Amino acid sequence: MTPSTKKQIKNGLRMGGGLGAFFIAAMITGVTVDGLRSEASGHLRLWPDGAIAGGLLAFSAVILVLTARVWIIYIAGCLFFAIPKIVTVIVSGRDLYFPHGPFSRFEAAELLVFFLASLFLIYRISVNHVPALFDRFAFTLYLAAFVLVPSGYFSLVASWQIAGLAVLFVAWYLSRKKHKRHRTVDVRTVE
Repeated sequence: MTPSTKKQIKNGLRMGGGLGAFFIAAMITGVTVDGLRSEASGHLRLWPDGAIAGGLLAFSAVILVLTARVWIIYIAGCLFFAIPKIVTVIVSGRDLYFPHGPFSRFEAAELLVFFLASLFLIYRISVNHVPALFDRFAFTLYLAAFVLVPSGYFSLVASWQIAGLAVLFVAWYLSRKKHKRHRTVDVRTVE
């Protein structure tokens, strides 16, 4: 086996394992949140229900932070391939993919702006370097903000979406500032 083949196998296993861990963390989070929502508000006990739910959510958050480098590319791909569908809704005025649900042109335009801003920030953060710990936390918080949209409702003025984009913007700004500082140090050492 050549070294390049070993490297390809290693990268494939890392990517597959990262995506698998992402889906496991998503399932753990979904089951936990669904279980908390189904409980009557007066019947939820802090111990053991709240402790178990908190532990499961913390466990899935750790998995998401550790595998953020892999799954953020998957999320970006999903956003990218949703853009033609959104443009179709903007042009036709109807949602051809889900005709029975109300989906206006304005909501589609909001989604398009949100997706394009998200794709730009994700690309700018992850293109030049391996995501740092803060970048991984930012990706995880962005995912939480994106998922916490109430079903059937999306708006850019919603605080969750603004928070998700703000976290990505701060991560992008810090990574840009860090790379700019490294470039000036490299130029000084060359001279």
